[in-house]
Amino acid sequence: MGIKFKTLFEFQIFVEEDTTSTNPYQVNVIFSGDFDFYEQLILVAKRDKVVLTGRPAPFTMKLLFRTKYLYYLEQRSNKKLNFLYWRLEDILANKKELLIFKDRDFVNEFREALIVYLNRFAKEVEEGKL
Repeated sequence: MGIKFKTLFEFQIFVEEDTTSTNPYQVNVIFSGDFDFYEQLILVAKRDKVVLTGRPAPFTMKLLFRTKYLYYLEQRSNKKLNFLYWRLEDILANKKELLIFKDRDFVNEFREALIVYLNRFAKEVEEGKL
């Protein structure tokens, strides 16, 4: 008899491929769970100006972790960002034409990072830390 934990959310990441397009891979985020919690996630992401930033990994990280890119959540400021970034509120709202990419390897790394950071962000909101 195991202990069951009730969670308010679950994220699923899907990739659609359109071979006729110049950027054939579109990443979509599907949220399952409590709608009020989903709205709260979007409001917190908007209030705190949270962005998911992606940048090329330094040489040593490429060797040690076999990754080409680093991803992290940060608060957007007025200064110009030199790396790729996506507003978390737009990702959560699953805005069309937002997460479209050309490189399959990039998409695979991005999907793995995205699910980790979405779950971490949601957990922080669920625990009342944000």
